[in-house]
Amino acid sequence: MLINEVCKKCPLTKKAIEYYEKQGLVHPKIGENGYRNYSEKNISTLKEISVLRNLGLSISEIKDVFESSNKSLTLSKYKYLIDLKRQRVVEQQKCLELLIENYNIDKGIEFINSNLNNSFTIKEKLVQSFPGAYGIYLSIHFGQFLNEKIDSVEKEEAFTNIVNFLDNINITKEIGEYLEELTSYIKQEDLKEMNTNLLNAIDDIDSYIVSNKQSMEEYIKFRNSEEFKSTPVYKMQQLLLDFQQSSGYYEIFITNLKILSRAYLEYSNKLQKANELFIKNYPQTEKFFQKD
Repeated sequence: MLINEVCKKCPLTKKAIEYYEKQGLVHPKIGENGYRNYSEKNISTLKEISVLRNLGLSISEIKDVFESSNKSLTLSKYKYLIDLKRQRVVEQQKCLELLIENYNIDKGIEFINSNLNNSFTIKEKLVQSFPGAYGIYLSIHFGQFLNEKIDSVEKEEAFTNIVNFLDNINITKEIGEYLEELTSYIKQEDLKEMNTNLLNAIDDIDSYIVSNKQSMEEYIKFRNSEEFKSTPVYKMQQLLLDFQQSSGYYEIFITNLKILSRAYLEYSNKLQKANELFIKNYPQTEKFFQKD
């Protein structure tokens, strides 16, 4: 199929198609007459490029998607990064509103230094450094605690320790697939609501235990049942737990996360006290409240 016919099938101009060829995204066959002959596969690729470009992905990011063995997961990463950028745009709008109300540059500088300095948040650094399933899983799982900046030597060292840890762990195919499945359907708003409920519970653990005594006992009974232990969910949870216990996750990742994030340190301390009280009331079970 010649380029004129391709343009009728794809919402792209000749110049755009030629540009994507030069970038190595599409590879038509060139006939003896010098004309490019596009296959149906080429057409499909060009349609894919058109969609991704309209979604704001750069050429290098599109190449990343094409080279990925899991395109949905790679797109999840870019969606997540767009969410982070949107948060930054909100802060930029606030600063503009501040300047519109009172064009005070000193106040603007103060706002930028507090909210829009050039350093990335821990969350952004984590996703950019580790775009795979585990990096995205961790950034989503601990997202609410990763909005601080790496603004001290101690935090720089802690982040370096985390990077070295993540760079050297071996994720099994089974765990990788499980994490990919998790990250593909986890919604930030749902996770935020769950975390808010958990925070409310551990802030007043005595009242929570009294108010939820029956449901907690039923949950503990189910968790300890052979029925639950025979499910794929239990198997994968155990695999992930075994991996965390043997990989240095608690000793390295969690320990350094507490240095990076004051919010997580405070939360972790509350969580520990809540679990101690829970185990005191229900000694037959392990931790009930978990966020690591």
